[in-house]
Amino acid sequence: MFREKAWKLDHFNRRRLRRRNSPRLASAVDTDRAGLVDHFAEMSDEEILRQYRSDSLTELASAVALEEIGRRGLEFPALESPLPEESAYAGDYEIVARFLNPVDAYVVCSCLEAAGVPAIVADAQLVQTNSLWAVALGGARLLVPAYHVAEARKVIAAFNDGAFALSDDDEPT
Repeated sequence: MFREKAWKLDHFNRRRLRRRNSPRLASAVDTDRAGLVDHFAEMSDEEILRQYRSDSLTELASAVALEEIGRRGLEFPALESPLPEESAYAGDYEIVARFLNPVDAYVVCSCLEAAGVPAIVADAQLVQTNSLWAVALGGARLLVPAYHVAEARKVIAAFNDGAFALSDDDEPT
């Protein structure tokens, strides 16, 4: 029994040493700082910048890559922010209109989005599921962020005045 365990341990150690010396698995095995320094030192400028921007590096690898970028005197790459600037907080959503027919709510919502006003339709599924509840629920609600309420009201007024109406004839004007 002792010999069998000793053989298995020896066999395991030999396989581990072979894996460690394998060039194919070097990048997967070298997770210590010294190995990462050597790994990034061998990369070209474009490759190290691409790796750093890929956001697939661990914290240690990212720090080592950034040090190597600084050592080479390369321009520090700007990390892309996870949220675009246009998605900044514009206030809580407020109701700008209610519709008994959810299709009308989606049409006006599309007009608002075409005008650059972020909008969503709420309660449309409830109204569609049970149309008798439409009046009790107040219909489908059209919501926009508080910052955009004034602009949304102008677009809705233009829609109600017929500014977005299509002509009845088939010929383009």
